[in-house]
Amino acid sequence: MAKGIVALQKLREQAATLKKYHPDWSFNKIGKKIGCRHSFVSRWVRRDQACEPLHDQSRSGRPPKADAAAQEHIVMAAQLPECRTAADVAAKLQQDQHLSFSVTTVKRVLRQHGLQHLSPVARPMLTDSHKLARVKFAKAVLRRDKTSKRRWLNTDGKIFHLHKMGRPLRRWCSPGARGTVPRPKHSIAAHVYMGICYWGVTKLMFVTGTHKQVSKFVNPKSKRLYAGVGSSEYSEVLSQMFVPEGNRLFQQAGQWADKWQLQQDNAKPHKTATNMAYIAENVPGGHFLTWPACSPDMSPIENMWAWMEGKLHKEYQPKNVEELKDSLEQIRQSIPASMLHNMFDGFQARMQRVVDLDGEYINM
Repeated sequence: MAKGIVALQKLREQAATLKKYHPDWSFNKIGKKIGCRHSFVSRWVRRDQACEPLHDQSRSGRPPKADAAAQEHIVMAAQLPECRTAADVAAKLQQDQHLSFSVTTVKRVLRQHGLQHLSPVARPMLTDSHKLARVKFAKAVLRRDKTSKRRWLNTDGKIFHLHKMGRPLRRWCSPGARGTVPRPKHSIAAHVYMGICYWGVTKLMFVTGTHKQVSKFVNPKSKRLYAGVGSSEYSEVLSQMFVPEGNRLFQQAGQWADKWQLQQDNAKPHKTATNMAYIAENVPGGHFLTWPACSPDMSPIENMWAWMEGKLHKEYQPKNVEELKDSLEQIRQSIPASMLHNMFDGFQARMQRVVDLDGEYINM
């Protein structure tokens, strides 16, 4: 609407200007020149000659249904736990404030204030013991020297899907024009392990869970091949990737080569006696503090996974698992050093946030 008003204003000015420089031109000739009817040219040229403004006069229109105070009540009511929809907000205002607003008015006010109707993010429920463990871990980190995080290799695994498997985004449309979104029944995926530290990123290692990559290890209990990564396969990840890559990164940095530590989550294959003994013998600084359960929000590498996944679906369009692997490798090589520095330099603030919230989830 705004663009149309600006274009119309330019046509009025063009018509008036052409008549000034070419007084002998007829309204019809000027109209053909700028692509308008002669009546349009005649109207606005005569207004210009009469020294009247060429722009539209401001229009007051209908006064808003909700003034500033009422809008504040609407926004405050929308943040109450019992008000999940615009209809709930309208009913709450009618009941408590005796303010009568339609659902449409409530929606318009909320959108004007930047609010959206979104579903909350589902996260594992934290028990009291979980919260205590999170606070204990955070305090232990805060007691350490601020530079200690620079000798820490943060490791984790992630499954990347060839196609987005989330819920399609909503959009406004008529019921008949809703359309469809193609979605595969089983998306091709790549299960990858990677480590990050202040000084760089390890190489990628694709493991069981990647499309058409079957485990070569047998579960001694079921006598069948592992469907996912077992302790034996994770031992290969440690010996073939994490430990050699950790040594390489810290040796290249010229710091902490004899003191760097490895961090991993508490997945069962990761913390078997064999794997923990291997870490103690082959990692110079041993294992980092025991990571608390249900705490992905505390780990910097989760932010890295989210960045990589967003970049994958935005800038790459892999068509098969090999292209998916190549895309992930290109993304890994493009990780800026400044991002790694910010992640690890901000780890202290992340831990302080956990303490301030008494172990509740953080958004960082």
